[in-house]
Amino acid sequence: MTPASAHTTLVSSSPANGSLISVWPSEIVLTFAEPLATISGSSVNQVTVTNAEANDVGGKVTVNGEQITVATTENALPGPVLVNYRVAASDGHVVEGEFTFSYQPTGTANPTPSPTASPAPAHGHNSPNGAIIKASTGLVVLALIIGIFSYRRKL
Repeated sequence: MTPASAHTTLVSSSPANGSLISVWPSEIVLTFAEPLATISGSSVNQVTVTNAEANDVGGKVTVNGEQITVATTENALPGPVLVNYRVAASDGHVVEGEFTFSYQPTGTANPTPSPTASPAPAHGHNSPNGAIIKASTGLVVLALIIGIFSYRRKL
């Protein structure tokens, strides 16, 4: 009996998952546990890279053994970057996944709120939609009360 082969996994990436970078990379490299598939020299693997506004900042994808490299286009927007991948190992098994890193160019403000920032108002309290929420809740309660009294009169 032959043992079942395991599906490939993402071993590492550059930039690394969860990292904070200050210089935008010219490429993103993903390294898998086993070589990736190609068909007649063409890649059957996909990698997309999107910036904080969900704009595509990825380019040409190349495969070399267990590494897949995606060129990147210029990105001046600080914030989180999402890398999605769908790759086929040389044994034919397809693996999908994603990871993120953050881009914060030197000299730009930190995109995360500071601890001294005032908290956002609680849902429905002193918010512009608070009056709408309160009025809607009141109408629902009133409709329920009228419905109960109408139902009781029919009994």
